[in-house]
Amino acid sequence: MLRPAWIEVNLSALADNIHNLKSVLSPHQQIIAVIKGDAYGHGALPVWRVALASGAGRLAVALVQEALELRRDGCAAPILILSSPPREAAALLVEQQIESPLTDLEGAKALSQAAQRQGRPALAHLKVDTGLHRLGIRPEEVPPFCEAFREMPGLEITGIFTHFSSAPSDPEATMEEFTQFRQAIGAAEATLGQRIPLRHACNSAAAVRYPEMWLDAVRPGALIYGIPRNRGGLYMPVMRPVLALRARLSVIKEVRAGERIGYDLSYRAPHDGRLGQVPLGYADGWDRRLSNNGYVLIHGQRCPIVGRVCMDTTTVDLTPAPEAQVEDLVTLIGGQGEDQIEVHELAQLCETVHQEFVTRLGPRLPRVYFAEPGDTRVRAALADKEDLLSDAPIRHRASSSQHR
Repeated sequence: MLRPAWIEVNLSALADNIHNLKSVLSPHQQIIAVIKGDAYGHGALPVWRVALASGAGRLAVALVQEALELRRDGCAAPILILSSPPREAAALLVEQQIESPLTDLEGAKALSQAAQRQGRPALAHLKVDTGLHRLGIRPEEVPPFCEAFREMPGLEITGIFTHFSSAPSDPEATMEEFTQFRQAIGAAEATLGQRIPLRHACNSAAAVRYPEMWLDAVRPGALIYGIPRNRGGLYMPVMRPVLALRARLSVIKEVRAGERIGYDLSYRAPHDGRLGQVPLGYADGWDRRLSNNGYVLIHGQRCPIVGRVCMDTTTVDLTPAPEAQVEDLVTLIGGQGEDQIEVHELAQLCETVHQEFVTRLGPRLPRVYFAEPGDTRVRAALADKEDLLSDAPIRHRASSSQHR
């Protein structure tokens, strides 16, 4: 590999996570696997195949181009766009039978007109704004909007959904929003004169906490990728992390006590020692807020990041790993030895959320996809894309002086 820094994606863990989630749902309840943002940085093209093969019935993305990429890659499953698409995309959405959110009358009219021109339905989910105040129709506006939708030829409402504002942090607000959503469902169905086939409200945080809100489908994103890892509980099985970020030490330098290093000379060495260069930086999405703040694993030991995170490199103090040598394995996210660095730890250090941390990991970092030994599910799911799958993680195949 020309780049000694990479992302490992354990597709067996992804398959297990989705299978385990499916096992706690009722037979009629579906999983809408959210794979926006290039599947939260994991890579949408292999992920959609494994997700559907493991129990997901549908997919969701944020952007029209994300949905079109899946269609071009051969995905025939239902795909829902979560954000409001531009009206000029209506013809493409109808042509590709991609489900759109209904958030306003003008967008609905564009879909209806495209459906009439093409002689095929415009598939849509009614989006209800229960408190986030971002997208969607207010609950009290649902009846008049549905009256208008009912008069639009070719418009087929296949679902209704909302997105909670505070599912991880405010149960009272979440319960109030769910109550509003249930009332909106009743009003919509009464006005349309039909049961709306797919009713869904739960993202990952809500799915873990509120099983009574699962309705016809759950809409997990972070949960199926194991970020943050769910260790199991009353309503949800264990979810394993799918992604690991690794590199190899590229340079080791001696430093004397009192010497200052890095941009702005922000770190002063407290004693003689050795510094290691890890060949990735903020151009790869490795957050600059980890400067003098984070850590990596080398020889199973936490080695602190010292100095500023640079565009292409990160400097670490090798004192906890005195036997470290050039080309030894560095784990920035994931397990090594008896320790593990999880995404939520790094997100907390950066005062952000775990979703931002992983979706910022950029395309300069090659993705290495693998299945665990004996896992035929993943290989079957990628039968037409075998070139995407590695036999084993790079750390097991590449030579290194480090103990494994």
